[in-house]
Amino acid sequence: MQHVGWALFGGLLMVLAWPATGGLTPLLFIALVPWIRVAEDRWSHAPRHQRTLLVLYPGLLLWNMLTTHWLGNVQEGPATRFLTGWLVQMANAGLMTIPFVLTRHVRKRWGMAWGWTSFILFWTAFERLHHDWDLQWPWLTLGNGLSAHAEWVQWYAWTGHLGGSVWVLTVNVLVLLALRASRPAASRFRAIAAGLLIALPIGGSLVAHATYKERGPTTEVVIVQPDIDPYSEKFGGLAPMDQLDRMLDLAGGDMTDSTRLVVFPETALQENATLQMGPDGEVHLQGLWENDLGGSQSVGRIREWIQEHPGVAVLTGMSSAYLFGREEPRTITARKVGGTDRHYDAYNAALLVDAHGRLAVYHKSKLVAGVEMLPFEGLIGKLDFLSIDLGGTSGSLAGQRERSVLLADSGRIGVAPVICYESVFGDYVTGYVRNGADLIAIITNDGWWGDTPGYRQHLQYGRLRAIETRRDVVRAANTGISCWIDQRGDIHAPTSWWVPAVIRARVHLDQGTTFFVRHGDLTGRAAVFLSFLLIGVLLALGIRRWRIGK
Repeated sequence: MQHVGWALFGGLLMVLAWPATGGLTPLLFIALVPWIRVAEDRWSHAPRHQRTLLVLYPGLLLWNMLTTHWLGNVQEGPATRFLTGWLVQMANAGLMTIPFVLTRHVRKRWGMAWGWTSFILFWTAFERLHHDWDLQWPWLTLGNGLSAHAEWVQWYAWTGHLGGSVWVLTVNVLVLLALRASRPAASRFRAIAAGLLIALPIGGSLVAHATYKERGPTTEVVIVQPDIDPYSEKFGGLAPMDQLDRMLDLAGGDMTDSTRLVVFPETALQENATLQMGPDGEVHLQGLWENDLGGSQSVGRIREWIQEHPGVAVLTGMSSAYLFGREEPRTITARKVGGTDRHYDAYNAALLVDAHGRLAVYHKSKLVAGVEMLPFEGLIGKLDFLSIDLGGTSGSLAGQRERSVLLADSGRIGVAPVICYESVFGDYVTGYVRNGADLIAIITNDGWWGDTPGYRQHLQYGRLRAIETRRDVVRAANTGISCWIDQRGDIHAPTSWWVPAVIRARVHLDQGTTFFVRHGDLTGRAAVFLSFLLIGVLLALGIRRWRIGK
């Protein structure tokens, strides 16, 4: 029971260190030590090692539950609340035991120092791989835990946020090795090394933060927070055109002659895509069909408004669809139109209407498992009962491969339309910048989970994207918090939660690229490569030993 207590203590330290649940960020540098100590104690005693993961699991689950419990705060039935509020956390805590499993095998063969050094590789590789599969959930990536102190991590422009994970892991391992050193001199050396490893990156980052100068020309952007309840208004309670008029009225009251871009939140346009079949089989489209977006009332209303505000472009989220031709190849995400032989794809999309009324679209592609995407659909087919309906479209949405940059102000503004959950994926966002984006727009609807830590954590993570890319970020959140973030990761003009609000911001448009943008997530890719190499060596040695024993 003593080891279970230590494991729970480690989980509590992680909760206290995490943004919005404790905010005591320095605790990250010692929070993993109780878990490492428990594993080391048990692995040192052969009869105990078999139950090590069961002992560690309560601490990992405590961290998951108390930092992401808000996932269960949806206004849905008990089954959905259990899935999002318990099952996700239980599964993620289980996945977090994998680096410990692999570390034990290295430690058993090469000793404590090599074993816990490999733990840094295995955990970082786990985080990287957790960005890129159908059950991706990188919310608790250790590097995200430093997001509340952007001034400490200006070097993310080189390493990305997984560099922060390596930093946190390395310090924790050094602390453990200092505590377990057999000689006082070795203990002091490792303790000093851990202290320097904390102080030097923070010191250098503080200097970089204080001396950094915003780069690029400026432009004026208006950010709209309409405060439309996602449960009672957005998807049926308030007419789609009334929602749009509310946003246009809010924006119009805060614009100047210098405003060049207006940003609305995720799924701001909700004009349902419907169709009618004529007697001769002809199709009449109504609503936000991408086959004819210009024919929708929503786009027509935005174009009329733009004529009243010359030079302005509008970036907005929308729920849209595309109708496949009868002979057109269909995607795996295609759905059948009820009562017909036609199929369509549904999207969580971003739409830019430029100052001349031209349209450009991006489809959200980092989709939330269970809500916007049925996991492993390509392997197991459509299991619609696994989807969660949070008021919008349930089942798998369609996405796209390329990171589209949407152009405004006659091409002088290249906007990266980052939709909600996509803003948690640092390497993913760099794709927009490599494609020419000089401004990042995060459009989101964080109101599903109420006044919980989720939206505050999401806000903080957006700061890391600004640092990694050295791009200003404008953030339009339906119910808050909206703001703009400068290239140093500092938040400006944050709105209050769950109130209508408008922000007018003067933002920079930079064309330069950081090392992280140019080369991507080298840290994560290197960790994955070295981890698989190390696993291969272990397997080869194990096979060789088995053959000799045989």
